[in-house]
Amino acid sequence: MNTDQWANGTVTVMDDPEFGYGKGQRPLWSPRDRDAEAIRRTLRRGGFVDFDERHLDGFAVEGANTSQDGTEPFVVSYCGTRFPETVQRYQQVLEQAGYQVSVNPQDAQILLVQRPPMEPPPSPDRPPMTAIVCAVLAAVALVASWVGTGPVRTTAGISSAILGVLAAFLAASWYRRRLDEQAGGRPGTAT
Repeated sequence: MNTDQWANGTVTVMDDPEFGYGKGQRPLWSPRDRDAEAIRRTLRRGGFVDFDERHLDGFAVEGANTSQDGTEPFVVSYCGTRFPETVQRYQQVLEQAGYQVSVNPQDAQILLVQRPPMEPPPSPDRPPMTAIVCAVLAAVALVASWVGTGPVRTTAGISSAILGVLAAFLAASWYRRRLDEQAGGRPGTAT
């Protein structure tokens, strides 16, 4: 924490959260907060929405925002009327993402999700860096083919074509995997 002096006394100002912010600027102060947000992000990618004032049919992840950083499972609750199908779909999406999930023996509308043993899975929302680098190099080679003459022009033109095709292939395979994950299926099953 930082302490700032104001005219009327001392005011304590909180530092930025160690793990950044989640959706809606939710501060992620601890590894447990970060892990809970990773579960929320996984469910959102699966096509589900958080329970709030605008979405009365959604999920809630509880067990974060505690002073303890223990191994207790997170609780994923379903708030809505499409039970048990939605809870089963929550379980499928979380298990496909690598989480260990079990149904709460006292309440079938609640899932118990174990904390991941390592960092949460990386977000697939960004295209792979290799595709971006290939696209940039293809653009540079294309400009060189326009400016150059003779063998430079030929080599740059061929390089531009090869790198452009490679960038398109890498981006397309990333996009296909992303569609498969959003469809909730295994790779190659999206239509």
